Amino acid sequence: MMQTGKLLGLGTLSVVAAISSQAALAQGFKSATPADWARVVVEARKEGRVALYSAAVPAVLNRLKEDFEKHNPGIIVEVTRIVGTQLVSKMDQERGTGADGADVAITPETTWVTDRIKQSQLKLPAGPAASPWPARYIVGGGSPLLAIEPMVIAYNTKLVKTPVNSYEDLLRPEFKGKLATPDLIATIFMAWYDWLDQTRGPKFLPALAAQSPKFYPSAVQSTQLLVAGELLGSTLTVPTIVVPLIAQGAPIKMVVPSTGVIGTPYFGVIAGWSKRPNAAQMFMDYVMSPAGQATWAVNGEIASPLPNIPNSLPIATTAPADPSKFTPEVAKEYKAKWDKIFK
Repeated sequence: MMQTGKLLGLGTLSVVAAISSQAALAQGFKSATPADWARVVVEARKEGRVALYSAAVPAVLNRLKEDFEKHNPGIIVEVTRIVGTQLVSKMDQERGTGADGADVAITPETTWVTDRIKQSQLKLPAGPAASPWPARYIVGGGSPLLAIEPMVIAYNTKLVKTPVNSYEDLLRPEFKGKLATPDLIATIFMAWYDWLDQTRGPKFLPALAAQSPKFYPSAVQSTQLLVAGELLGSTLTVPTIVVPLIAQGAPIKMVVPSTGVIGTPYFGVIAGWSKRPNAAQMFMDYVMSPAGQATWAVNGEIASPLPNIPNSLPIATTAPADPSKFTPEVAKEYKAKWDKIFK
């Protein structure tokens, strides 16, 4: 089996570099002068609101909204949660028609973000938090990678007595027929399986298939069955699902393997066509600030690019998934490979 402890750090670097421009890696963002930023704040308060579109879970969005409004009285955050490509499609429609819509967005749609940057359709963050932002977590020179939500392991602590610490632990005989794993219905799952194959070695996926896992289209469903005791473990769930259940007393444990995980990246976007450009700058600056990052990470749900954020998971071993490489042709080829192993 491949030794992954050291390789994952390099893997994370290569994934980030693949979606970052050399200019961004070298230069980073530039913050406005204090005088210019003071004018932005004055104008933002006149605008009075900022429209946010995001695919993040409601609990996270509510925390960010409440904390921002607490520290910026007079500016309301109007949150619209949209999942998947519908978010960016709606933003493109608003840009094309000139309709009033999103000022800022938090989205995992890597290809859309990089395309809009190339077309100079996004505004660069310019607040006090811009220049300290780590350059290696800037995508295409125009968008900060705000957070990575890791895909983690979970297991039922009442039914599993020997702790699970790694993906390899899920290959134990007790998990056979009682293990959940995602069905191959989305490119994000293809990216996850491909990452497992690359980091755990070519024997891992066949060994996982030999466990006769049960396939689910959603981590919500599989995690609920895990809580009910119908399953012993799950190869993939996310902290935003698991953490609230644990807080309610569910007999499950979340495992973030020390050798590393892959996760969903969330990119910050300031729409170049925003009707409230100053309020947009203020909100993006908040999310990029240590205070905003701490509010997002408070329950241990993300890995933050900033150092010393309380409860943040380690980003050095959390690789951002990049489903964009799975074009229709590549996805078709990968599904055939996956079907041969699992079906």
